[in-house]
Amino acid sequence: MVAYLDMFPVLFSLGNLSVSSFGVFLALGFLLGIFLIWRLARAWDLDEEKVLDLTLLTLIGGLIGARIYFVLENFQFFSQHLFGILVIYKYPGFSFWGGIIGGVLTLYFLVRKKKDNFLQALDIASVGVVGALVLSDLGCFLGGCGVGAPNNLFFSVNMVGVLGKRFPVQVLEALLFLFALSRLWSSATHFHQRGKILSLSLIYFGAVKLLTSPLRAQNEFLLFFVFLFCGVYIFYKVTKRKLISDLKNLPKEVTMERLKKYWYNQKTALVWNLRNLKKILRRFNVRLSWKKSRQY
Repeated sequence: MVAYLDMFPVLFSLGNLSVSSFGVFLALGFLLGIFLIWRLARAWDLDEEKVLDLTLLTLIGGLIGARIYFVLENFQFFSQHLFGILVIYKYPGFSFWGGIIGGVLTLYFLVRKKKDNFLQALDIASVGVVGALVLSDLGCFLGGCGVGAPNNLFFSVNMVGVLGKRFPVQVLEALLFLFALSRLWSSATHFHQRGKILSLSLIYFGAVKLLTSPLRAQNEFLLFFVFLFCGVYIFYKVTKRKLISDLKNLPKEVTMERLKKYWYNQKTALVWNLRNLKKILRRFNVRLSWKKSRQY
């Protein structure tokens, strides 16, 4: 008999107050995003207080945009319950795309007002967003949002509000975003052109969504292709490289990279084998000396 996993939409309850799993992980995602932004601000020697102020205001703008977008998506319901637009605890709901639009617009006006570099601000913000997506996807997994396609695999899960076992696409997406975050952090903490981190974030986001989209109940291939295309365009725009030249040199670069890795692995293996051989010989009181013998 195959054992299936069940979700935990309500993480815990305090009296009549129920705390949802998605809400907790979403809040943790925000905190992680703010922490990553703060760390980058320190690494780039920026005004930390100023960056945190921009982050909090952008977050507020993103939440407002997410709520407005959600209300517009469900306008037929909210047109009959106007008070429900503000009563979020009773009529919850936010839109990811609305949050992105609201956050970007808020950040743009704030940066323009302070006469800062918008691309640099987007570079920092994009790392925080990817970090927040890791935990928010785990919250979706526990809360039952963004459900996967139906299947009967042994790791299938029961999702709230849908029938049948579902593929845990949220966990896979969280792991992919975690990998993307590690790559972004490595690039962000080294020298780069302004806008490059943003472009890489868009590329990773589009690629992750395209990979996981076939495993979801609802597919949005076209939208994620747009993100991928925008990321590639911005990357070659800010780095002033040529896509055709990179494609032509790709086989050579791949071959050289493989040769370098092969040589490094062989060299490392040889060193470790010599060390192990030396340890074995010492057990038999045999000592190796690489020093040249003196001549008298």
